[in-house]
This record gives sequence, C-alpha cells and structure tokens, in this order.
Amino acid sequence: MTQDRLQPAFVLHTRPFRDSSLLVDLLSTDLGLVRCVARGARQGKRRREHSLQPFSPLLVELLGRGDLKTLGRHESAGAPNWLKGKCLYAGLYANELMVRLLPVAETNVQVFAAYQQLLQQLVSGEQAMEAALRRFEVQLLDSIGFLPPLTRCNGDTLAIEPQSLYALVPDSGFRLVAGGAESQRYFEYHGKTLLAMAAGDYSDEGVLQEAKRLVRNLLAPHLGDRPLQSRELFRQVYDR
Repeated sequence: MTQDRLQPAFVLHTRPFRDSSLLVDLLSTDLGLVRCVARGARQGKRRREHSLQPFSPLLVELLGRGDLKTLGRHESAGAPNWLKGKCLYAGLYANELMVRLLPVAETNVQVFAAYQQLLQQLVSGEQAMEAALRRFEVQLLDSIGFLPPLTRCNGDTLAIEPQSLYALVPDSGFRLVAGGAESQRYFEYHGKTLLAMAAGDYSDEGVLQEAKRLVRNLLAPHLGDRPLQSRELFRQVYDR
C-alpha cells in the first residue's frame, strides 16, 4: 500500500545514490525498517541531506508500492538528539544493528519505542550508556525472535534460579549446569544475570559485564562474519 501521509521516523544510515540522490535507511512507526531514495538530496544550495541526519526525529512521507520507497515530504519532529563521545558510537552501533537485523517493511512498535528511549538515555552521557545499550539489545533481540527465555530453562520446564549456572544451547535456550556456579565457561551464565536482564536491571556491575558477553553471543550467528563498522570505528578511536 502506498504511504501518503507523514509518519514519525529516524534516519539510520545514508549513502550517495547516482548523481545527486541518497539511499536512506529509516526506522519508521508504520513500516519499521524501510529503504527509500531521497531524490536530488545532494544537489543545489539548499541540499536536503543536511536535514537527513541520524538521531533526529522526523516526520516523513513515503511513496511507492515496492520495497524501495521514494522519500517525499519530510520535516523535523523535535529537537535533535546530540550524541557525544562514546555515546555517538553507541548510537551508530544501534543504528547498524537495526539495519543488519530488522526485516524490511515490517511494523515494529516495540523497537521504535526502545530506540527512542535509548537515544534519550545516550543524550544524558556515558554513565548510563552501557546499561542503556544492554536494554536496547535485549528488546531488539526479543522483538525479532532471537532472545531465548530469560526466566525459564531446560525446554521451559524449570524456572531460572539466581544462585545456579546455565549454559546457552544454540536454538534451545538455557540449560542448567550440573555442579554449580564455580566452574563458569564462556557460554555459561549466572541465573542472577538472566533474571536481571529479564527485569532490565543492570545496577550490578557483574551483571552488566556478563550481559554484554551474552548479548554478543546471541547476536553473532545473525550478524555473520562481516564485522560491524561502528564497532571498528570505536576501536580505532578508543582502543589505541
């Protein structure tokens, strides 16, 4: 169906297209991840590409019936979210995850709301960055069916216990590890971490670090061998 009204959206990524246009990846309320062409955006003195910046809330008109839309009218829908330092790279990372993982043209209100919340938290500075990213990653994985249950294990027959240890089994979820939490391996996680992630509580530093490892293991099969450009840029700047 042709979209002929303005809808909320964020720019995730842009790249040059032909002589004067842009290919734009958007996250919109009505269509989720949508790819469109901004015709003539790079020509003339009032180039439209300056208004198509990541992290700024927009209202956009999307035209056309195919998967590749044409960007019609677009206007600001509020103040830009100015991200600085590490938070800028965190925002680019979130954008790249969505471009790589979300199906095209499928409404995903959960992800749109989670992304809005992430940007608000990233604007507040680096102190909240890691916890904000973990919450967003978990919500993204859950919304596209890549998150195993965090409160049940062994084929949903047992409840996760905070003092126990659990192994992540591909395509099966978590299984209780016999022998307790004293022999943790790379693909094993404490029950208290899984329960905290389910509750969105990252106040414990140990939980935060273990959650980061778990999220990376969950993302890896779906991202494939191609590295995340945002992660590489972050390492170039901060891992010297």
